[in-house]
Amino acid sequence: MEPEHIGVCVIVLNKDKTQFLLGKRLNSYKAGTLGLPGGRIELEEPLYECGKRELVEETSLQGKNLQYVGVVRELQKSYNFIHFVFSCNEYDGTPQTVEPDKCEGWNWYSLDKLPENILPGHKAALDLYLHSSTMKELLTAD
Repeated sequence: MEPEHIGVCVIVLNKDKTQFLLGKRLNSYKAGTLGLPGGRIELEEPLYECGKRELVEETSLQGKNLQYVGVVRELQKSYNFIHFVFSCNEYDGTPQTVEPDKCEGWNWYSLDKLPENILPGHKAALDLYLHSSTMKELLTAD
């Protein structure tokens, strides 16, 4: 698998963990859909550092503590895209639209009512996050 098919996405939670951050994608795969902050991993870059870098590059948020959630696979055109998923609720700053050519703007959405138009891989990441306790029970059951 080529490195450009591997990336990180970050589920940014507000301080009380009831809302998460999504931006409307522009000029990229599935433009017009909502997506989490994230992007492709650079050669030899640690996953955790990629998540922190992408968070700053896209939102200006300085992530203090990212938590690993899991991995999801998304079929994009003719290849698999692997998303390593992290969550973050400890950060400095407020979300800014740092790359207006790639994102129309960042908004908070309720965890109990996900919007319909989310990039498929990022929707799978959110589902994994929301159901992680169930998944852990399944993986560790006797």
